[in-house]
Amino acid sequence: MADQMDQRIERCLNDLKNNGLLTDIGGEWGKLPDDCTLKSDSRTVGPGDIFACVTGQHADGHQFIDQVLQAGAACLIVQHPVAGLPIPWIQVTDVRAAMGYVAAALYGEPAEKLKMFAVTGTQGKSTTSYMIRSILKSCGYKCGLLGTIIYDDGERTELADRTTPESDEVQRFLKRMYDNGCQACSMECSSHGIVQGRINGCTYDGAVFTNLTPEHLDFHKTMENYFNAKAELFRSFLKTDGAAAINTSGEYGQRLAREFPDAMTWAAEAPARLRAERITLGADGGEFDLILDGRRIDRVRIPLTGRFNVENALGAAAVCLAKGCDEKKVTEGLRNMPQVPGRMERLALENGVRVIIDYAHTADSLSALLQALRPLAGGRLVSVFGHGGDRFEGHRPLLGKAAAAYANRIFVTMDNPRTEDPEKIARQIVEGIRAVRADSCWSIDLPRSAAIKKALDWCRSGDLLVISGKGPEPYLEINGVKYPYSDKSIVEQWAGEKGMSIR
Repeated sequence: MADQMDQRIERCLNDLKNNGLLTDIGGEWGKLPDDCTLKSDSRTVGPGDIFACVTGQHADGHQFIDQVLQAGAACLIVQHPVAGLPIPWIQVTDVRAAMGYVAAALYGEPAEKLKMFAVTGTQGKSTTSYMIRSILKSCGYKCGLLGTIIYDDGERTELADRTTPESDEVQRFLKRMYDNGCQACSMECSSHGIVQGRINGCTYDGAVFTNLTPEHLDFHKTMENYFNAKAELFRSFLKTDGAAAINTSGEYGQRLAREFPDAMTWAAEAPARLRAERITLGADGGEFDLILDGRRIDRVRIPLTGRFNVENALGAAAVCLAKGCDEKKVTEGLRNMPQVPGRMERLALENGVRVIIDYAHTADSLSALLQALRPLAGGRLVSVFGHGGDRFEGHRPLLGKAAAAYANRIFVTMDNPRTEDPEKIARQIVEGIRAVRADSCWSIDLPRSAAIKKALDWCRSGDLLVISGKGPEPYLEINGVKYPYSDKSIVEQWAGEKGMSIR
């Protein structure tokens, strides 16, 4: 059998065995087609493909074996014995966990050919990953990007479906990056993606830990589980000479740094190897002295405002410096950082109103966002936000409290209500506002487009309008349907109706 087996499958079997996933194999093996791909959606399987029988929440891939056999599948990945299979098969303990290793072998181990950088944490992943890409570009590397906002293979950009794609998609994108001449990849790694094995088949030259605050507890249940999901990136996926860059301003970062004593630690004002000092913030960006091991590298300017963006810049700089990037190129990359869609995205209206669109969707991130913008508002600070349905309800009053602490006026609206009643979600947010403020500073305005237009009508010159929660998301999800939608487009539409320019 071994003499006839495709070398890619041999590599795949070795990886599965080494990771404790391989249970058994069977069938008559031969060479796979050169363009063989791994599929987990039975509807997309074609001749020569490998089909992974994923057991998910809503469907079991084993139920579609007859369908993929008729479509010409060349091999199956199964989780339990299936009698009478006419094609080769591999049995594993967890199909989803195995997929990344299978795909990596099929696509020529692309992660081994690229400089791989990962970012994990509750907040700051997207901006930090963009900053890493900007730094690597300054260092002369063509760099792809995988994250919450876009997937960029070096030639083509597409809107992201989720922060960390399925493992077969991750490997396919990495292969495209390599084929398109990329030498590096900057990638967000979500806790879901790590736990569900979506980064299996990847190893990283550098990884950044930004922070950890309560989120996704409907999935992880406890903060300990959530922390361990993030920590697994560093424990299991760093290359032998990989660099860990850890924010030690919080308890979870300090705990992770104790586990990795050689890490490049970073923090704005807490003890760390890489620090930002003499921080100044303005409406159009921030400046700080970049200090490494007590030595001033340079005065750094970034075109993004907010203290948290200074921290994001530190994280990006830390991992790049730890991997030997030139100090001047690091500061140049931060200075030339492009605006990140939906992350403190700035729009200046002709009538003197400024608009910030941001993805902040937890109480901590909303509080940090509004706190950073409060002193930058020439007039009043106005907040428009909601909260996603079928998510942790305990966040909702906390979001209300965060907005009430800083905003002069609050428009509570919808944000992907999914299967929940958006009015109910809004009322739960208002409970938090009322706990802090007794005045009539708020209103509930549904739908979201109406709330944004009402807020724009209410604002006057000098006011700063903050639209948060969705950032660059191009849809509103209601009762299982994703309707095309964009916060930025609504602002542009309103300005067009008023005959007003935006810069």
